[in-house]
Amino acid sequence: MRPEHTLPSYSFGSHEIFDTIGAHTKRIGTKAVIVGGDTALSVALPVLQPALDRDGIEVLEIIHFGGECAFEVAKEIANKESAKQADFLIGVGGGKALDTTKLTSIELGDIPVVTVPTIAATCAATSEAIAVYHLDHTFADVAFMKRPAVHTFIDADILVKAPSRYFWAGMGDTIAKHYETHMATRGRDLSYNVQVGLSLSKMCADPIFAHGREALTANEQGERNRVFDEIVMAVILTTGIVSGCMPGDFNSTIAHAVCYGCAEDQKTEEEHLHGEMVAYGLLILFAADQQWDQLERWLPVYRSIGWPTKLSELGLTTDDIPMIVKKAASVRDVVICPYVVTEDMLTEAILKVEAHN
Repeated sequence: MRPEHTLPSYSFGSHEIFDTIGAHTKRIGTKAVIVGGDTALSVALPVLQPALDRDGIEVLEIIHFGGECAFEVAKEIANKESAKQADFLIGVGGGKALDTTKLTSIELGDIPVVTVPTIAATCAATSEAIAVYHLDHTFADVAFMKRPAVHTFIDADILVKAPSRYFWAGMGDTIAKHYETHMATRGRDLSYNVQVGLSLSKMCADPIFAHGREALTANEQGERNRVFDEIVMAVILTTGIVSGCMPGDFNSTIAHAVCYGCAEDQKTEEEHLHGEMVAYGLLILFAADQQWDQLERWLPVYRSIGWPTKLSELGLTTDDIPMIVKKAASVRDVVICPYVVTEDMLTEAILKVEAHN
């Protein structure tokens, strides 16, 4: 059992959730630096800044982030005088901006972080995990904060107006959390925290199976409804809680390994989103693990929502399989699997999924 585990703290709703920001930050200080992308800041600052001003929170600098969450970027931000003087950081944006803020926090000696997600694509806002990349956009490592953000403000009015492709990909990444954690923990003696995470992981998959298409339609139309709100919470919060309950290696297996394999193709990496490739990788997990019932169960949902079910939908062909499986079989994600994952096994699984289309 982990000696310490802090669950995410959050507010969910409309713009008024920012009215309580002072109540959540009063114990950590009054000086902040904001880190975010241009688009994210343009939609969030009009509702966030007045709340900060009202509660006497001084913004020392607004750092416009663009690019990769890389160690070099975090060090550069941490070396700014404003960052050194800040009591806490506020991350605004999608996964890379939020993860960069979290990585900068580590560089500054683990100073507190507040997160404001502006797209519902990942659990970066509530998770301790940080996906770190090289400056050339290739995956580098996973780092971990000691605890999650002090508070996460989930403004669904902002999220429903965001481009729907991010939510679309986020749902794909979210369903994998259920199946990958169950695969990673199979046959193991499980701690209380892990058992809690596994129980909650069902909420990463079931709502999307039942209502994913309806929620995506709401985002496409820019109009919130109950299922949109619930699945946003699955993507941002439930997945973050599950991730935090798991030891790092338990969070991903074959689905993410195949994602990294697909991303070896530069054009695929540039034109397709992480969650989109993970969703495809989950189908390969089902085939490799002989979960044929789950493969048949999910394929109609994939087709309805539009997630890739074959290589061509990721700009790849069967000629790319050796590249994909070489990378997938080499990454740490497959080490935790309950059996040895080989290139031949993954090749066979990919071909079987191709045959279903």
